[in-house]
Amino acid sequence: MILDAARKLDRLGYGSSPAHHLDARAKIIAATGFAIIVASFPKYAVVPLLPLAVVPFLIAWFGDVPFCVLGRMLLIACPFALMVGLFNPLLDRATVAIGGHVFAAGWLSYASILVRFALSMTMLAVIVATTALPDLLRGLRLLRIPSALVTQLQFLYRYLFLLADEASRISRARHLREPSRKRADWRTARAILGSLLWRATDRAERIYLAMQARGFSGEMPSRENARFSAGDFLFLATVVAYCLAARFAISWTAA
Repeated sequence: MILDAARKLDRLGYGSSPAHHLDARAKIIAATGFAIIVASFPKYAVVPLLPLAVVPFLIAWFGDVPFCVLGRMLLIACPFALMVGLFNPLLDRATVAIGGHVFAAGWLSYASILVRFALSMTMLAVIVATTALPDLLRGLRLLRIPSALVTQLQFLYRYLFLLADEASRISRARHLREPSRKRADWRTARAILGSLLWRATDRAERIYLAMQARGFSGEMPSRENARFSAGDFLFLATVVAYCLAARFAISWTAA
């Protein structure tokens, strides 16, 4: 399920829409600023965070990204967020008065963690779904991210699909040999795991040798002449301005 969703996002990244045509650097900077602003909200903020949801959903709208794909990604990743704040209601037993109503502070901070996670995860998924991986990596490189890190990210992303393909082949072979058994016993599962790691490593080594034969020297080639357009500046300025306005609206309201 996870890899199916990742494949869907990867395919969406090669689409054609106003969001796809934006420079990858503009989207990376916008997503980074968005995450920083989301993290800067007060500990118990829940409702004030909600207006920020406009940003990823508008980008998804203009990028022709199906909302069901974003929902699937959130469902896949939500167990992690649920576990992160699970003990907040037990550890934080204070109370907070909001609008004349008293709330348990632990539950508010827990809800705030979930909302922050949902916003950040949705923004990340939207950026990936509207940016082809080569463009995304080129944007990271142009932003002076270390080349070794960018190359490792690319290999990690691609080899996950390689590992999934090998796992699918082994699973299909086991099912054909044992059609009456839906699940493998622990001995078979151990053998499958060992075979999977060996086959994936062997295939990865052959891919690397093929890359070397084609002139790979440790860095992925890229076009370094990309320039920001007026639309990129407008997009970045709009996202940052809206997020800052949503952030400081709390201070203005409190004052």
